[in-house]
Amino acid sequence: MKNVTRALVILLVLLAFAAHVEAAAPELFGTSLIADIAERVSPAVVAIESVHYVRARRRSGFGDPVLDRMFGHLFEDDFMGFNNVIPRRGNGSGVFISPEGHLLTNEHVIAGADEIMVKLPSGKSYKARVIGKDMRTDLAVLKVDADEVLPHVPIGDSSALRVGEWVVAIGNPFGLGMTVTTGVVSALNRDLSVDRERNYKDLIQTDASINPGNSGGALLNTGGELIGINTAIIPYGQGIGFAIPVNLAKRIVGDLMAYGRVKKAFLGVTVQAITPELAKYFEIPSEGVLVTEVVKDSTAFKAGVVPGDVISDIQGRKINGLDDFHSALDAQRVGETAQIKIFRKGKTGVFDVEFKENPASKSPLGVTAKRVDSELVKKYTLYVDRGCVITMVAPDSPAGKAGLRAGDVIQQINRVPTLTEKEFDSAVARLQAGSQAVMRVVRGQTVNLLLVNIE
Repeated sequence: MKNVTRALVILLVLLAFAAHVEAAAPELFGTSLIADIAERVSPAVVAIESVHYVRARRRSGFGDPVLDRMFGHLFEDDFMGFNNVIPRRGNGSGVFISPEGHLLTNEHVIAGADEIMVKLPSGKSYKARVIGKDMRTDLAVLKVDADEVLPHVPIGDSSALRVGEWVVAIGNPFGLGMTVTTGVVSALNRDLSVDRERNYKDLIQTDASINPGNSGGALLNTGGELIGINTAIIPYGQGIGFAIPVNLAKRIVGDLMAYGRVKKAFLGVTVQAITPELAKYFEIPSEGVLVTEVVKDSTAFKAGVVPGDVISDIQGRKINGLDDFHSALDAQRVGETAQIKIFRKGKTGVFDVEFKENPASKSPLGVTAKRVDSELVKKYTLYVDRGCVITMVAPDSPAGKAGLRAGDVIQQINRVPTLTEKEFDSAVARLQAGSQAVMRVVRGQTVNLLLVNIE
């Protein structure tokens, strides 16, 4: 009898424990939380179709060389393919971030598009226009002019995320329409190189299912707030997706909406990595970046930074190498002040700087240039005395992607001479987004023709 009583007591204890565990289970399951989030947020997540019109240059003709020679001139345009326009379509996702119709998506979703259509979950479609885009961060802001008040997603705080938190992804995978998936934050601050032109920093990694077409869609916390823009997947991996943190997007979106581009904070220094050999020879720390040049009248110049200084910290962000240096600059805004920590001759000092905009980023080419003079001939070891020499190239600019660099001399743009700064500025001002420019470039003792894609 005692054994039976003891067994009953143990059973009751186990049942009570099981009931407690069940009661303490996360509210994510067994409730309508996910359904509530999807119902509330999905109307603000849209499908994007980008269309790029390509002119085919195939000659069709009659299929008979004799007939083509005799009668082809009567239908020359059709035979030469001038009227054979083929639309290339791409699918992606986007998120409304304002009731006025501002839409946040990935730059690669709309890159090269001649036409952008946005389809709402309600079935309505609108044409969208590009307000601004930034290839470096892979973000773009579009604008839809609708005849209705559009729903938008509340913005969260991605800096508050913790690994293991539940997240919800909403997007348009494979062009199928709005799809909801769930998962957790698998990791934070992930770096990812997708190709030569796209290197992502500080991404959110999640196992929420993200597929082609989800790019530009929403990653949400359990409060239904936007904490990331779904961006990339690893083709050979399953259950691994990435999103751009919304806190980074906030900084970028402000510039895109105000200026149509991102104003890059400019310190005015050229730096290089510190190798063990350099650290030993110059008796400097191995952590940080070594300043090799300071641009005259730049922020760094006015603060007192000189070649040979080692930058080890920018506004509390430790600089271990070039990647840290560029990431720290990307985190700064034009007009903001910051403190940079400098090592010089065995001592450490702190300099206050105010970030200005990179002057090269104001140009459609992404360069600054000056007319060749004796000083520039000596500085860059030039072999010509006619043209405009590039003095600065903005990161990820059309000029930078084409391979132009400081010291190159531009003598022509689209066959127009650029022998003076006025001629150079005038030729650059005529460049149109989406066009190509042919440049006569002198580098060293060689002359080349270079094709530059204007974004």
